[in-house]
Amino acid sequence: MELSLTQYSQEFREQSIKFLKESGLTLVEAAKRLSPPKGTPKN
Repeated sequence: MELSLTQYSQEFREQSIKFLKESGLTLVEAAKRLSPPKGTPKN
């Protein structure tokens, strides 16, 4: 099985972190709303 590494722009990452901090959601809830591959927010 080959893993695919998705590249996200620096802007997307910064906006995602800002969304997580300001939303009051858990990491899992925020990840579901942003819809990145599972595990990405931890990186």
